[in-house]
Amino acid sequence: MKKTKADAQKTKHALLASALDIFFKRGVSRASLQEIAIHAGLTRGALYWHFKNKEDLFDALFQQMFSQIQAQVQHDINTNSPDILNNFIQTIQQLFQRLTTDSDYYKFCHILHLDCEHTEDNSAIVKLLQKYQNMWHQNLCNVFTICQQQQTLPQELDISLAALYFQALFMGMTTVWLANPHHFDITTVSTKFIQTTLASLQHNPNLHAASSKLPVTS
Repeated sequence: MKKTKADAQKTKHALLASALDIFFKRGVSRASLQEIAIHAGLTRGALYWHFKNKEDLFDALFQQMFSQIQAQVQHDINTNSPDILNNFIQTIQQLFQRLTTDSDYYKFCHILHLDCEHTEDNSAIVKLLQKYQNMWHQNLCNVFTICQQQQTLPQELDISLAALYFQALFMGMTTVWLANPHHFDITTVSTKFIQTTLASLQHNPNLHAASSKLPVTS
């Protein structure tokens, strides 16, 4: 019987769900395509019909999750709200809360922060991570640029440095919490950290363009 487009999509989703479980359980470098296919109740041939290799499968999984976040950020940018910064901060807070309520998102973040081994055998996966980190940095730059236009962030703010600063906070707090979820309540602490970071973006002169330039040595 010829498979329909809906059947193909169902198979693809099953493989992505299986990859999420196996990457979370074993780490990316130790996970095998055979194990992913068996866990999904499918053959390795079915997996290769949809994905060329492990990197292609990982990329598809990343796109599936990252697209949801990007869509929300894009919505924040495109809205007619006079305070894009406040919308964006709420989105970030929701992402931290989602870690405690969405098991798939938790697994995905755990894989990214703790299970993507930076080894030579895993170099293709690491390059994909770097690509998406660069995209996340650019999204932050876009948001902060609009905030400057709305005068909720200072005109002298170094946009790229501010994005790096915010990115480091987001990734750092996520990594610390994932390593020991019982150490602190991420929903409560993240709200305080985000507000502290926002105050730095608005008032800390070390994040201003003139202050962020490297000193010239003779």
